Amino acid sequence: MAAAITPAAADDDPFLGTDPASVLAAGDALAQQWLDWNTGQTGASFNAFESQAEFDYGVTDRLQLALTLVYDWRRAHPNGQPADTDSLPGLAAEAIYIVTPTDASPVGIALALDPAFNGRSRGVAFRLLLQKYLWGFENVLNINFEDDWDKDETSNWTASSGITFNYGLAYALDRNWTAALELGNEFAFDALLSDGRFHDLTSTFFLGPTIQYDCDAGVVTLGMQAQLPWSSGANAVGGYKADAERFRIGLRLTRAI
Repeated sequence: MAAAITPAAADDDPFLGTDPASVLAAGDALAQQWLDWNTGQTGASFNAFESQAEFDYGVTDRLQLALTLVYDWRRAHPNGQPADTDSLPGLAAEAIYIVTPTDASPVGIALALDPAFNGRSRGVAFRLLLQKYLWGFENVLNINFEDDWDKDETSNWTASSGITFNYGLAYALDRNWTAALELGNEFAFDALLSDGRFHDLTSTFFLGPTIQYDCDAGVVTLGMQAQLPWSSGANAVGGYKADAERFRIGLRLTRAI
């Protein structure tokens, strides 16, 4: 039987799009600053920048709450059409509850609830977080279910939804450096999941590496993901989802407070 070995790195969250099944200890707090850049679309010049200032607090040893201030800027310029620029502040929250702790169970299991909104959209996500240490590797799987409502130019609200599978594999190179690889598979629907109507299904894949440095001053996490030419279904052109970015670059700065 293989032994479960915990990596030497102090921070067990070396991912940008995948969350481990762990929370802060009761009374501990973190401040996080996220900077994300998404770029490239099929048949369009596209850039999007997002800044997130996040505060995390351990309510109990099983429950963690977070509040995030979001600023989102994006510009899309389809070929032969006028450019469209959007800039919006927003607010997001998160609650993570540990069902089975990673250090006391064969598999760590947690549940997360994530509501978010800005002036043009509303959304809520329910996530199942799974975590397992094996042969020195940290394995994390997230299954995300999300419903969204977006306001169009005529102020009408349209509903959509998605299911996302995110898998992360990480290995501590030493006590400071951790390398990781993340793979995401996103399914988009033109109706709410609760409606049971799964029309215009699109499947999209993203893959990329992440590197993390952990020291006394804080934690720096940098990662990049590329859309793989494996998209299928509605809006898929040449293996890519036409209205999804080709590249994602993310930076996270974390410090205990």
